[in-house]
Amino acid sequence: MPELSTPRVGDLDGLGPQPVKRIAVLGSSGFVGRAVVTELRSRGIEVQTVPAPRLSWPLAQALRVDSVPSGRDDEAVADLARQLDGAQVVINTAGLPNGSAPDSAELYGGNALLPTLVARASALVGATRMVHVSSAAAQGALALDETARTMPFSPYSRSKAIGERMLRHEDCIDTVIYRSTWVHDVDRPNTRALVRLAQSRLSCVAGAGDAPTPQVLIEDVVASIVHLGLVNGPVPPIVLQPPNGMTTGLLLRLLGGREPRHIPARLARYATSGINAYGKTSLRANAHARRVDMLLFGKPQVPGWLAEQGLAPQLRPEAWERLRTAGSPQTSAAGVDSVARPRAGESQPHDASGAPSGRASRADTPETYLTK
Repeated sequence: MPELSTPRVGDLDGLGPQPVKRIAVLGSSGFVGRAVVTELRSRGIEVQTVPAPRLSWPLAQALRVDSVPSGRDDEAVADLARQLDGAQVVINTAGLPNGSAPDSAELYGGNALLPTLVARASALVGATRMVHVSSAAAQGALALDETARTMPFSPYSRSKAIGERMLRHEDCIDTVIYRSTWVHDVDRPNTRALVRLAQSRLSCVAGAGDAPTPQVLIEDVVASIVHLGLVNGPVPPIVLQPPNGMTTGLLLRLLGGREPRHIPARLARYATSGINAYGKTSLRANAHARRVDMLLFGKPQVPGWLAEQGLAPQLRPEAWERLRTAGSPQTSAAGVDSVARPRAGESQPHDASGAPSGRASRADTPETYLTK
């Protein structure tokens, strides 16, 4: 095991909470990781960027245990500890983000095994907290909340659910699991695909289009993650990205620039019954069925702990409008207002206090539409 310079947690007893000045970020070259690094540096935080190791873990092994066996990948843990040395907080944004990925040892190595190894390495260097970026996809068809309940519907969501379960069994360090909802940015492939659908003849919602849908911007996700890394005091073991008031109809109007087609809810349920039947044939098919269902009917969620902390983001229709107009002639402010105006009977955009966040350079790995 490497010699480490950082005092262990026990060495700091009696000193009280120390201001966080140095944070390590795993996965710093990815979509979320880059944005987190940029925001931390804008706040004067020293950032250690740490590449994630490539790991393999067959699904059959992951399903046989409730926690990662002691001694598993000790060499990888030691190597991570050398790179994390000196960090007070560790943020893990690493993993395989492809929501339509098939089952593979690499998928479960990156999303299910890695979080526990990072926690063990973080404990070795005396870090006081680890923030693990997971996904609301782990809860599947369940209403989104901050409980340990999961209902995977795809290989990706299953890998995230297993990663959460393994991490909850580690008690070596204060760990918070952050569940991001469906995050968007100008150059993200799943966002561009959603914009194309919203502008097409297939753009439709069930009923009035006033159902909540958990779609957020990268700035809001970064604000939540950075808050979890910097906040003093206890943090819940699982935290969900708070909603911004987006609804199914408003989402398609903002991204499509026009009113989506409205289908009676009963007819929409009947039309999707065939898709849901197809979804039962495999986890990958179920992933596609769940995306269609979310577009039509939305998904409820609890506000959660971050909302209680004042981190519920504002809706900011103009920011969503920029996603639609990226790469196209700029529309007028009047056009933005007309697109953003809710239909009669639809809930108004949620106006909650948000936290400022910096902008990050745009980079992403290929993803399938509406995956986290």
